[in-house]
Amino acid sequence: MVELFDDYQAGVRETARRAARHFAERDWVAARADSTDRLTLYGAKVFEAIARVDALLGAGADEEGWAATRDAYATEVAGRDDREIAETFFSSTSRCRFATIGVHSAIEFHHPWAPLDDAEADAAPTRWCAAGEDGGAGPLAASLLAGGPEPLAHPRRDAERVARALATAARGAWGDPRLDGAEVLDTVFYRNREAYVVGRLRRGERSLPLVVAFRSPASGIEADAVLTTADEASIVFGFAWSYLHADLAHPRASVAFLRRLMPLKRVDELYTAIGYNKHGKTELYRVLGHHLAQRTTHFAEAEGTKGLVMAVFTLPSLNVVLKVIKDRIDAPKRTTRREVERQYRRVFLNDRVGRLADAQLFKGLAFPIDCFPDDLLAELAFVAPSVVRIEGDMVVVHHVYTERRVRPLNLYLQDAGDEAAVAAILDYGEAIRDLAASNIFPGDLLLKNFGVSRHGRVIFYDYDELATLADCRFRHLPPPRSLDDEMAAEPWFSVADHDVFPEEFLRYMIPPGRLRDAFLEAHRDLLDADWWCAMQERARTGEVPNTFPYAPSRRLGFETAGDGS
Repeated sequence: MVELFDDYQAGVRETARRAARHFAERDWVAARADSTDRLTLYGAKVFEAIARVDALLGAGADEEGWAATRDAYATEVAGRDDREIAETFFSSTSRCRFATIGVHSAIEFHHPWAPLDDAEADAAPTRWCAAGEDGGAGPLAASLLAGGPEPLAHPRRDAERVARALATAARGAWGDPRLDGAEVLDTVFYRNREAYVVGRLRRGERSLPLVVAFRSPASGIEADAVLTTADEASIVFGFAWSYLHADLAHPRASVAFLRRLMPLKRVDELYTAIGYNKHGKTELYRVLGHHLAQRTTHFAEAEGTKGLVMAVFTLPSLNVVLKVIKDRIDAPKRTTRREVERQYRRVFLNDRVGRLADAQLFKGLAFPIDCFPDDLLAELAFVAPSVVRIEGDMVVVHHVYTERRVRPLNLYLQDAGDEAAVAAILDYGEAIRDLAASNIFPGDLLLKNFGVSRHGRVIFYDYDELATLADCRFRHLPPPRSLDDEMAAEPWFSVADHDVFPEEFLRYMIPPGRLRDAFLEAHRDLLDADWWCAMQERARTGEVPNTFPYAPSRRLGFETAGDGS
């Protein structure tokens, strides 16, 4: 078991090292393939572990043999810097082997939730980048870039612009541009066409988060942005982006360090963001248990329009929703449980470009029955009896997805002020563009299927009708042949299953008024079949989109001709 866990860890860390090479060589196709392979590596090692242990203990081995194995394994991994990841690996294997419901503490590792000790961040491997003796940011910028991805194309120009950005951030936060330096993690984080140096700026006891973003255009690697707020860092490590690659020897200490920069991020979110999504699930389950242990905490129906495919509930005290697939999927939806599961798997394995909410699959959860109001429990048991069952004083949920809770866009627009509403509707259009650039057609573009994050970013979360652009046939509406055609209730032309008519989008996307006018001014081309056909052609060439987890205004202003920006 330890050997197989070591194989897994070696694969994760080697993938991170390859990510650095892909970034320098601009091999985006290989970078994406490696990201997918990393996601499937864990499950492959779990199944290999089951096979090998069964071969040793006998396929019919009872829990007693596995309990002894767990105790010996605990001794083997005690004192390791990645012990928490190792324990989760064992628990995943035993749960899969025995199809565990709830928690079986004899054959898996189970610890109650406890807050992460900030002092653990001191053990994170970091390096110190000093400012000048006069507090000037020039030497600091040069040191930051020296530890960034290599080779930089324009080190002098990069250093000058990074130094100005650092001094501006210090002046804005503290009224003085002088700095002592920056403490940064000694690994670079990679994702697709992006690389990040992450740490914190220091001036005495004061600090600011620091993320230096790099891009790799044809002219060579360049520093692209300097981000110095917790919100900006949170978006880089956000739930709608693919997981980052980082060669981390001490994951828990690194997570503790990251939490200093982003105190509103839960520990499970940070583990997931850096690619340890299975341990992120472990941490999330502990958080759920902690919240449910409070006597006043109960599940509630999630806000928004009830779905035809999923039943969605939440904990008001936790910004997470839980989604179960209904046994009977209501008309007019034409899909099946297996197809919905396949769609969620597709989202998990592919690039989410900052626009698709990450969904974690849990199996065999068990909650105290008194955590559910009677009406919610009755509804769940009615719409998904194969998934939600009452067993004594427990509610067993056999198959459930968790997602970060966001405010449904249709409800957000009802409550938002004019400026915020217009910003959201414009970002709704940008979300559709970003998904199309990533070869994704959302299918159902209704506002209720999109949500707004606490940062004001529009996210898509309804996956049952997702399709690749190649799956669709984008068509112009044929002109009516007569007045009778115009007045007919049914189309006067043939429509195949995969036909899509972008000219019709506006009829059900945005009601007439100022928001529709703002959308049309910025995104009218989304209603043109020719635009979608052009995006199909780009997808056929294998182009990887260049997306930014920060505002264009935060870019350092480099010329990016030829880099696909």
